[in-house]
This record gives sequence, structure tokens and C-alpha cells, in this order.
Amino acid sequence: MLNKIIYIIIGFALAFVFFPRTSQDSLRAGIVSGSISNISSNQVITAPEIATNITPPNLSAKAALVYDLGSGSILYSKNLDEKLPIASLTKLMTALIVAGHVGFEDIVSIRKNDQTIIGASMGLMVGEKIQVQNLLRGMLISSSNDAALALANFTATTPEAFVQMMNDRAVSLGLTATKFANPIGWDSDDNYSNTLDLVKISQEFLKDPMLSEIVQTKETVVASVDGKYVHKLLTTNKLLLENPEIRGIKTGFTSKALGNLMILSDYNNRQIITIVLGSQNREVDSQELLNWTLRAYKW
Repeated sequence: MLNKIIYIIIGFALAFVFFPRTSQDSLRAGIVSGSISNISSNQVITAPEIATNITPPNLSAKAALVYDLGSGSILYSKNLDEKLPIASLTKLMTALIVAGHVGFEDIVSIRKNDQTIIGASMGLMVGEKIQVQNLLRGMLISSSNDAALALANFTATTPEAFVQMMNDRAVSLGLTATKFANPIGWDSDDNYSNTLDLVKISQEFLKDPMLSEIVQTKETVVASVDGKYVHKLLTTNKLLLENPEIRGIKTGFTSKALGNLMILSDYNNRQIITIVLGSQNREVDSQELLNWTLRAYKW
């Protein structure tokens, strides 16, 4: 009898050692470098695993982040909570506000105060009537400042009211290190964010099919509703032109912010977001981050 009990105990011990672990263990092991989003309990996606211990790239950017959208895992970070000017990455929030308050097919009549801008322009003309969706294309593809200002003036009663809507949305999204001073991204002590908050903005932005489609566009032509005015738009995202895995999303540059770039890439159906802020060469920094991530991790 004693021998039988001993054999049973030994059997259970061997089963514990050699049988496969549960999915709960693999989920815990998958959280490599941290997470800032919730993973659905009925669709668990484990984080990529470290494949090789290679030195991360030496970036010129003041802050940077690599984020795996599927698992909600941070794969790389540099000064991830540092508040920095974000230049035209601001327009991602501008687009969110517009998409949430007006229709894509609504028609905007361009006014003189829509042209009080400096920097990139799609060449809007006073009196031109153009659909909201085409202004969004101008703002997000070629980073046109006149399109951003026209959208803000159309959506809210005043530019100040639109900025308040942007800041209210930031609060509702739980952005603790973000503030907006204008819909364009002009340099201001009150227009800033950090890489963690920008990931949250990107996640909200990419939920909208129209916005997601726009930022994947390399070039297009849009026109006023009467066809009188035609605007050719070319993306400011050089990596979108060069790398077939890139799916957007936005560039930014000012003399204060330097080079900013948020990239969405798709490798074997795994979506990765990279963000660089305050870069001397935003495209080089972003591509080096992508290259390093694909070598350092396995999915």
C-alpha cells in the first residue's frame, strides 16, 4: 500500500515537471518591457520575446518609443515621459476633434482668416468650397497648415474654442503630459506631449477607418466641390515612400521641436509604432529603431 502511494506521488511530480505550462504563464512572460494598454481577456496576444541581446541604436532623438500594438508592450524607450514640443503631430488630435464633430462630406467655405498661416500650405483660396475629408487629406498627407486652420475654424466657433476641445479630449483620453495651444503645432510653451501620451493618441486615431486610410496615402489630388481649384498632395513621410511595410502615420518639424516622426509599420501582421521626438534626422532614427526591433525580438 505504501509503495502504491509513493508511485502516485512520483507520477504527479513528473506530470508537473514535464507537461506544458498554461497560457497564463506565457502571457506573463510576454510582457517584456511594460504595457500601457489593456489586453482583452478573450483575445490574448503575447508580447514578442527577446531574440538576441544586441545594443539599441544610438539615436539623435531626445525621446523615442517602440510599441507593439497587438500586445500593448513597450519594446524600447528613451526618455518616454519627457514633455517635448510635438510640432505637426498635433494635427492627429486636430483630426480626432474634427472627425468627432463634423461630417466628412460637410462643405467648408474658405475664409480669409483660414489663410493666416506660415509654413506648409495646400494653396486654399478665399471663397473656395471644399469637403472636410479633402481638408483632412491636405492636413494629414502634406501637413498643410491652412487645412488645419480651416478645419478648426469650421468645427468650433473660435480657434480658442477648438483648442479647448483638444485639451478636453486629452483629459478624456487620460493624457497626463499633453497640452495643446493651437491646432497646427506651432511652437509654444503650452503645446507639448510625450511619447507615452502620443501612443494613446495614435491608438484612438487608428480606430477611425477614414483617418487610417488617409495617413497611408502617398500622393493624391483633391479639388473644390465645383472643380475650379485642384490641389496635389504629396506625403511628407519619406519612409512611407521607401518602405512597403510602413502604414503611416505623421511627421512634424519646427525649429524648436526639431524632427518628429510617428510611424506605423506592419510586419507579418504584427503592428509596431515607433515615435521619435526632437531628432536631428527623424527618418534615420526611425528606420534604425525598426531595424533594431526586428532583430532584437521575435514574434
